[in-house]
Amino acid sequence: MVKKLLITRPNHDVATSYLYDFSKEIVEIIRSTSDMHITCLEKSDVVRKEFEKVLTKENPKLIFLNGHGNRKEVFGHKDEIILDEDNISLTKKGIVYALSCDSLENLGPIGVNKGVSADIGYKSSDMIVKDPSRVGTPNKDKNALPFKNACSVLIKSLIFGNTVSKCIEMTKTEYINSIRSYGTSDDDPYGDVPLIRFALACNYKFLDFCGDGEATF
Repeated sequence: MVKKLLITRPNHDVATSYLYDFSKEIVEIIRSTSDMHITCLEKSDVVRKEFEKVLTKENPKLIFLNGHGNRKEVFGHKDEIILDEDNISLTKKGIVYALSCDSLENLGPIGVNKGVSADIGYKSSDMIVKDPSRVGTPNKDKNALPFKNACSVLIKSLIFGNTVSKCIEMTKTEYINSIRSYGTSDDDPYGDVPLIRFALACNYKFLDFCGDGEATF
């Protein structure tokens, strides 16, 4: 049986350009895998109408959202609201992973109450520290690499069948390893190492899930 995944990849400002880069590899992996089908909404296609259309037609088991967010909403292209209390029931029986700020605080539990199997996200800001000289080329930004690696661990562990709780455990381990090992003052022209470690520690603290920890994709 082919597993279905929906991913959103807006790319309209600096922050979403980084998330767009972060998710590139996972799209390529899934497209090369015969037992998974991916629907990828990118850039100006990440709007509520198209998002709801895919959810209704495809009924994906995993919904991976990249973009800005708050406690009650996740955004798409140019910060159009694509997921909120009014349509989250369309993700019923699925696993939602929102790589966005704050969404687990309120929207996650609302989704679980409406039948979502599990919701993964952050209870506060999802932080990324950027190299100001690399904002035009996120794939070359060494400051962003440990954040990219953590995101990669989580989504890869999900698509290859680990439980939600195990995925969180593996990602938190990645955060800890990065905090302990990242950077030196000799390779830190902007003095960003302390800030990077602080941001990684915050992400470690606020990454969580609600719903069924044994749920799998």
